[in-house]
Amino acid sequence: MVRGVNGDDIFLDDGDHEYFLKALRLSVEASDASVLAYCLMTNHVHLVLRTGAESIGQTMKRLGVRYAGWFNRKYARRGHLFQDRFLSVPVNDDTYFVQAIRYVWANPVKAGLVASPMEYRWNSCAPGRPSGLVADKELTALLPSLARVDLATPLIDSFARPAASRGGRPPRHSTSEVARMLTACCGARSAVEFTALDVSSKRRAVSQLRTRSVAYRLIAEVTGLSRTGVRRLQLASLDHARNA
Repeated sequence: MVRGVNGDDIFLDDGDHEYFLKALRLSVEASDASVLAYCLMTNHVHLVLRTGAESIGQTMKRLGVRYAGWFNRKYARRGHLFQDRFLSVPVNDDTYFVQAIRYVWANPVKAGLVASPMEYRWNSCAPGRPSGLVADKELTALLPSLARVDLATPLIDSFARPAASRGGRPPRHSTSEVARMLTACCGARSAVEFTALDVSSKRRAVSQLRTRSVAYRLIAEVTGLSRTGVRRLQLASLDHARNA
């Protein structure tokens, strides 16, 4: 599993998803590895891989360097895209393998994005998606008595329920801190005042907050925008910087 630095999004449009899958295909081909399952979420990725001639570390490095370089060029950004080192867990028995496949495929159901893993565009639950990336014959050989739908269905109901609160590291910024930062950036002291600003001021404010690694969720909360609206302003800011 790889996650965006500070929990930031690593996919902003369909083209990003498509290029990541292309980078994944090229990376596993170069490493003689196999993709058995994947799921691309907004700010993280789950993969089930069988390594080949190279170690998992080498395969993931190929993938990370290829995608991060492309993403940074596309969005005119600098610095790390992924947070820390990827997380990997060895799969040494059939029971855990089945659990891993189920978990990866059901991620969008758990997040409330779809009712069934088959409906999610950016995972490998539906066979032949995309053609040539997942080692379907190898996966079928490892799971001869379990169809894809059999793997996905048992977990749908439990994943669909709201998850219990989990402990962990607190957010990098609090809402009050972000509100103060917004005021410093553009003078707006509330979402209403931010709405009244001209587009260029909004664009600059969002760009400055993102430069400080403020999450899209928090920017949306203090500005009254949707997360999509925040991303659009950031992309507009990047386009403006390119053309300046």
